[in-house]
Amino acid sequence: MMNAPRIINKVVVTALVLALAINFIHQYCFVAAKKERILYEFTKWHVYVVNGLSNNRELSVHCKSKDDDLGFHCLSAGDNFTWSFREDFFLRTLFWCDVNKDDAHAVFKVFWHDVLLFYKCMWKNCVWTVKDDGIYIKNLDHDGLDELYRNWEPAGQ
Repeated sequence: MMNAPRIINKVVVTALVLALAINFIHQYCFVAAKKERILYEFTKWHVYVVNGLSNNRELSVHCKSKDDDLGFHCLSAGDNFTWSFREDFFLRTLFWCDVNKDDAHAVFKVFWHDVLLFYKCMWKNCVWTVKDDGIYIKNLDHDGLDELYRNWEPAGQ
């Protein structure tokens, strides 16, 4: 006859294995539907921050995550700053950028674990364009349409 602690241990282990299996199957099927046929945990992501300001204005960019400071960059009109990475095991990767132009600034997330973001980035390339009237994400799932994501804040706020 089995004692209660051993039965509880078996139930807990079985439930854990079942939960992991369901999670694995869900993630594989979800990505397979996007024709990638790979688990998105193994996707190498690319983030682009593009200077789309008019009149040849420069853009100051500082991007980072909890673990990585990517430094300060000064982008000429039309230039971009880009980097690549893979998500951490627990899917908590988060990158954000602080951008500045002559009379305004904005701080915004450029990558986080979000299925809607993944669709816009087509599961690989997140393209952010900084324009005169705000920050846009290029929705690669909808013919590259630029969607306004964040407005500028006046400098000094």
